Amino acid sequence: MSRFSATPHHRAQTPPKYCKPCLFYAGDFDPNASDANGLANEFDLIISTGAAVYVPFMIPKGKTWTITGLFTSNFMDVGTLDPATSPYEIRKALKAGGNGGKLVCHGRKPATLTDTHTNGNFDMLIYATKVEHIKGCRLPPGRYWMSVVPYCTNPNDSTCTNTWRSYLANNDGAMANRFGLLEPANDSFFNSVYFGANWQPSSEQQSSMRFVVGVEGTAK
Repeated sequence: MSRFSATPHHRAQTPPKYCKPCLFYAGDFDPNASDANGLANEFDLIISTGAAVYVPFMIPKGKTWTITGLFTSNFMDVGTLDPATSPYEIRKALKAGGNGGKLVCHGRKPATLTDTHTNGNFDMLIYATKVEHIKGCRLPPGRYWMSVVPYCTNPNDSTCTNTWRSYLANNDGAMANRFGLLEPANDSFFNSVYFGANWQPSSEQQSSMRFVVGVEGTAK
């Protein structure tokens, strides 16, 4: 995959149908952006200790969000999860240099894949890996970071043993279907023992400013 640095068009639109009820959607992957890319976001038989991208989102002033679902949109060779569960996390006060901030919501839930039909001219399809029915995650205004990591760790599943990989897609291009406050630029983090990254700014891995993620729930 190539790398890119395109100037985004900051406009709010209708979120995709699979983000419902949608509080935030960062915007679609744009295959025409000059540095369209993806960053390892996976736990599999190759990346055996895992890799996770933590992407920021903003809860507006005066609002409280009750989070019920989260998803990350990842490039995959094959649309398979095995096991079909994914860990999710929401953190605050993340900082570079080994500081994972404070974990405010986390768990492991059954996960589903949705073909986002935004793969463009790339060889891999983009699937939204979603966890739903999250409970007890009520957040006040502020900046948070989220992750949802796809798994394929079953050694008896030929899909998992056949070089299965997953990469979180970026959205530094046109950001079609963006919904909610704009994702803060250049503020994602990459955490992976396998890749030697300890809460490392994602900009140290590639030039992507933003990534394709979504948050579901209700606001008051």
